[in-house]
Amino acid sequence: NASPIMANIAAILARQIEERCEAKVSPSRTASLVVELIVTPGPGAEGFRIEDRAAGGVRIAGHDERGLLYGVGKFLRTSRYDQGGFTPGAWRGGSVPQKPVRGIYFATHFHNFYHDAPVEKVQRYVEDLGLWGYNALAFWYDMHHFDGHADPQAVAFRERLHAVCTTAKRIGLDIGVLTIANEAYRNSPAGLRADPSARRGGWYDCAVCPAKPGGMEYILDVLGREFDWCADLNPRYVWI
Repeated sequence: NASPIMANIAAILARQIEERCEAKVSPSRTASLVVELIVTPGPGAEGFRIEDRAAGGVRIAGHDERGLLYGVGKFLRTSRYDQGGFTPGAWRGGSVPQKPVRGIYFATHFHNFYHDAPVEKVQRYVEDLGLWGYNALAFWYDMHHFDGHADPQAVAFRERLHAVCTTAKRIGLDIGVLTIANEAYRNSPAGLRADPSARRGGWYDCAVCPAKPGGMEYILDVLGREFDWCADLNPRYVWI
């Protein structure tokens, strides 16, 4: 009766082991080592316990689905992959995160790793962050690169961001969306643009002034389209 998130966590465990050694992971209970994954209530949100099974093998018990993910990460880090085989970690006990929000911001612009690396590598990095105990991923859909919502480059970039964020959702992480309050595309109307003479901090020439006639309508349109696009990701945070 594993949930989709539990099944995804189990798949990550299997792949991590098989990529590091010659051991093979099977759903059978008759393997030489049984690793049981279970979600069961316990003290502390997102916590976990690793313990010996009465029938042999190892039991990783998450207090919730995220706790199971973090327990799997602890198990993988304390195990050994050598001489062609797999030696399960000897660490036993429980752990509960100290902070309720443990997030990371992906600066998905200016052609850095998050912007340009093969999307599969970024997705694997997201999984690794989950195994290390993160529970939130924030990103910025930086509009100043593009000529409007329908720009083919913008469409492709949104698909990339969606693939990365879907990876986070598949293992139970929260999503956060960053925006600029007066965000605009590169081709924003010149007559709507804000006056940069009193600027503080960073600045984009395409930023729109909401006090100019039509400015607020433009901002609401471009942000509304972004929020419609990411609605299925069910963002927990909007960071302005």
